Amino acid sequence: MTRPHGLLRAGYPYSTTLGMRRVTNFPTDIAFGEDNVLYVLLRSEGVATIRIWYRDDMEELTDELKGFGSFGSEDGQLRWPVNIITDDSGNIYVSDEANHRITKFDPDGGFISKFGRYGQGKGEFDGPSGFALDNNGHFVICDSKNSRIQRYTKDGECIDSFGSYGSEPGQLNLPWGVDCDENGDIYVSDWGNHRIQIFSPDGKLKKVVGEFGSGDGQFNRPTGITVDNHGDFYVADWGNNRVLMYNSEGQYIWSFHGDATLSKVARNYMLTNAVPNRLREMGKLESEKFLRRPRSVRIDDDFRLYIPDFESYRIQVYQKDFIELDQTQYAGPLRNPTLEVT
Repeated sequence: MTRPHGLLRAGYPYSTTLGMRRVTNFPTDIAFGEDNVLYVLLRSEGVATIRIWYRDDMEELTDELKGFGSFGSEDGQLRWPVNIITDDSGNIYVSDEANHRITKFDPDGGFISKFGRYGQGKGEFDGPSGFALDNNGHFVICDSKNSRIQRYTKDGECIDSFGSYGSEPGQLNLPWGVDCDENGDIYVSDWGNHRIQIFSPDGKLKKVVGEFGSGDGQFNRPTGITVDNHGDFYVADWGNNRVLMYNSEGQYIWSFHGDATLSKVARNYMLTNAVPNRLREMGKLESEKFLRRPRSVRIDDDFRLYIPDFESYRIQVYQKDFIELDQTQYAGPLRNPTLEVT
């Protein structure tokens, strides 16, 4: 997909909330399947599973919830999963930092294969966290505790790696999240250094974005990261309970703090529970809308932004509102830019 010459950014309104306590507890990441399916990765102490959910939520809570995966170290089990992604064939892949491996499932959740083992050598992992597919269909994986990025084929063969421990430009300290754009550039959430680093496909540093803090464009332990088809990128700012948005030049332009409402399934559940309804009326409801410790952020091909709201057991969804501009509608760089409102 070719990026537009520019964008008229009309806004980024809140759209809906998905899931609820008991069915999407501690969502750490999501991936997109066919037919409006969402794979929601759930992780907490002694629990690791994948819930099959839907983009239009569910009408009511039932005992026939769909999902797969269980806690453990056997084939098809997970101990401390971090990210979940899908490929063009619908296969599902999960990174597991405690089992030091990537596990592959079929679209129905059946175990297919795994690769990875603990270590510091080529093809070994120490806490693999975020990972993504690049424009060549290879895995790009944050080997977090080894402070490097590794690239693998889909068959689990190590191709190359880059990165070393440190805080200088190009060095990494517990990299957590990663994504790749259509050009193959690699966007890394450098968790320990409170910044984003953007690398070329061959691992050469192109840009450093952000610093420690809680102000505009600053980070406190950035985790998940995703890039959309316009080149805008989004970062889960875990320690500041928000998601930050940047344009393709690395300029901060937007923040998401949470606007949650009760999901469809939660509303119908509450209608059958009188006591929680009374307790809800007695509480301070405004604070219920905010994000709590988001670890991931994802965007689909329709520019819907999904934020797994980790400590609130739900997913908040926003819709990017824009008009793509051509050369006649978007000026070149300005020496002294100002925005006048008339």
